[in-house]
Amino acid sequence: MTPADSVLRRVKRTALVLSGFGAAAAFAAFGPRAGVSLTIGAAIVIFNFFVLEKVMGKFLAPRTGMRFSDVAVPAMGFLGILLLLTLVLRWKEFDILAGLAGLSVIVLAIGWEGIRGLAKGESSAEKRG
Repeated sequence: MTPADSVLRRVKRTALVLSGFGAAAAFAAFGPRAGVSLTIGAAIVIFNFFVLEKVMGKFLAPRTGMRFSDVAVPAMGFLGILLLLTLVLRWKEFDILAGLAGLSVIVLAIGWEGIRGLAKGESSAEKRG
């Protein structure tokens, strides 16, 4: 496993843990509406992160030419995310603040990984030589 793969794995794990704790805290403090809204926001952003990771992996892989599926499959994934987001925002019970908190789990996970790397003295410049 490359260092980049291990960082992505830790970011994913941290995002899932943060969304679980955040949903539990939202349920306890603000009720089920906030907990469900935070969970939906977190699920959308984590799914988007997974799709983006797969898309970038396909685009960055060396190839001689692009196939239709290289563009169509990611486009359909993003279209699905937009449709889901549209349906969620039309739901009258959706708590926008809790949903926005759910959308921030990836940002928090990436920030945590950056702080963790700084604390350990890791940097990409050191690995390059």
